[in-house]
Amino acid sequence: MFAAVLLVVATLAATARAAADTPPRLTILGDSVLTAVEWNDAPLATLQHGFDTYMDIGVCRRIVAPSCPYEGGRVPTLMDVINAMGVRLGPTVLVEVGYNDELGTFSQDVDAAVQAMLRAGVRHILWANFPATSDQWVAMDHVLEGVASHYGQMTIVDWNGASRGQASWFQNDGVHLLYPGALAMAALFNSAVTQVLAPPVPPRPLPAPLPTALVGRPYRAHLAAASGTAPYRWRSIAGPLPRGLRLLADGTISGVPRRAVRRPLVLQVTDARGLVATERELLVVLAGPHAAGSASHR
Repeated sequence: MFAAVLLVVATLAATARAAADTPPRLTILGDSVLTAVEWNDAPLATLQHGFDTYMDIGVCRRIVAPSCPYEGGRVPTLMDVINAMGVRLGPTVLVEVGYNDELGTFSQDVDAAVQAMLRAGVRHILWANFPATSDQWVAMDHVLEGVASHYGQMTIVDWNGASRGQASWFQNDGVHLLYPGALAMAALFNSAVTQVLAPPVPPRPLPAPLPTALVGRPYRAHLAAASGTAPYRWRSIAGPLPRGLRLLADGTISGVPRRAVRRPLVLQVTDARGLVATERELLVVLAGPHAAGSASHR
């Protein structure tokens, strides 16, 4: 019996180790721009590093409308691939598609693709934007930002920002990549996915003594935090502040204190992802004229 228990424990431990050692699944759906990465060893290795990667790259791919003709055929659209793979897409999908689409339908097509991926169980959608080398690409970048603002699961990968001023990365069309551009895109995409999948870092209050307040004098201080995801929200979780003072959600303590007191405070900060941290402070209000009446905290 004891041996059987040991066997079960060992099996569970081995399974846990195997799960911990399994790289995250990543599905990459792209068009001809990504062929420069797919067809070159070093960029491909850079893109796939640290992930269990499946790639579906199609030349002349569009999102919803039939893909443009290429070598006598048409590759499946982005929606075709999403619908065909379904749950096999996995939890994280990186999309580099849109260069062949029309601006007039781009917004509704991107939205349809995002919704289809979410229905398939995708939890993280990363969509690469376009280099702002034409009015259409600029407009399409704005469209991507607009769609992403409606979905917390969607992140824009800023290829436009990363490639700005890097003419040597591109072929003459300003879109398709030369070898340096392929390396740069691969590194950007890998870094973007790594950041999205990294465990969230909670906020960290920046400790420093609160400035001393003076009865009857205007007082203002500001709490600050690092790490986590801005914006931050602050509140007191150990009773009210001294009479006449209040704590705003942005971390500002302001008002006119009414009486001398030494008040221990327990302050809680919550970041945009809902992660919390606490900080203990001492707020001193003095009655004498020797105290400083207004100062900034941090």
